[in-house]
Amino acid sequence: MTATLIPFASLSESRWRNGAGRKADIAAGPNWLVGFAWLDGDAPFSDYRGHDRTITLVEGPGFTLDFGPSHPALVARQRYVPFAFDGGWTARCRVPSGSCLVLNAMTARATWKHRVTLAPPASTMDTVPGGVAFLVVLAGSLTIAGQTAGPRDSFRIEGKIDVSGVGAPAALIRIDPLRVR
Repeated sequence: MTATLIPFASLSESRWRNGAGRKADIAAGPNWLVGFAWLDGDAPFSDYRGHDRTITLVEGPGFTLDFGPSHPALVARQRYVPFAFDGGWTARCRVPSGSCLVLNAMTARATWKHRVTLAPPASTMDTVPGGVAFLVVLAGSLTIAGQTAGPRDSFRIEGKIDVSGVGAPAALIRIDPLRVR
């Protein structure tokens, strides 16, 4: 078991793939990504054709993703609720009431799958061979393996770990290969 603390303060800010916004990646692997993004104003989302995406409102009044006439809009006004969508859908983000911070998870659907849930329901969790998990603190603080994380800090988890003490709002992001390597 390993739980590696990734402090939010250590993340580097960069531009979105399309240059329309800014982000801070927690971690990236071959064909997957976990990170934060700031939704500072109305903007098109980057095209991630062939990828599954999940977005979770962390801070701010909320946002709407318009996917055009083919798909219903995604309206996110409640914090800590994950929304999944196809990364290839044309998406225009609207932030009518002010800036937001969101948590993103993306995986190439040909090789990976991911799931985002709020705080682990079990006392232990185990990653599959070749997989990885991230526990992202959304508010408050929590301690794993003697390391304390505050808001926006993350743990990269590999192997089996006891997460029974998680009382703060946290997002668990599991990234698993489609085939065990």
